Amino acid sequence: MNRPIRVVLADRDPGFTESLGRYLDQQPHIKLVAVARDGQGAVDACREFMPDVALLDLHLPVLDTVRAIAAIIEHNQRVKVLALTENPEDRYTVEAVKAGASGCLEKSEPENYHKIVSAIQNVLEGEVLISPRLASSILEEFQRISP
Repeated sequence: MNRPIRVVLADRDPGFTESLGRYLDQQPHIKLVAVARDGQGAVDACREFMPDVALLDLHLPVLDTVRAIAAIIEHNQRVKVLALTENPEDRYTVEAVKAGASGCLEKSEPENYHKIVSAIQNVLEGEVLISPRLASSILEEFQRISP
């Protein structure tokens, strides 16, 4: 990709958003195009800025994250969505993947933000990022609905 990767970041924690946003701004191959505080703001920002990747807190207010993911992908099927969570075992991670997220990442400390940057690049290359714990939850979900 010759142009910078366009990213929308939506998180309910202003401190995390500011810290991660500053880190993303320092990456020459990434351009943070918008920041939102809730699910509806994320949907609106994705419609306006047409990002390559949307990073969404797993528990956004106003419009919940699962509905926000579905709305974002419905409007732009090329966008890759990564959910961010404090707890990778959160049951909601499975719902986010079902809605179309390309993976779920643990919110990390600033010294580990490089993992989020790597994830941004990896999903654009077609990878799906699922922790072993999340993969187990997804398998359990499919086993429950299989005949």
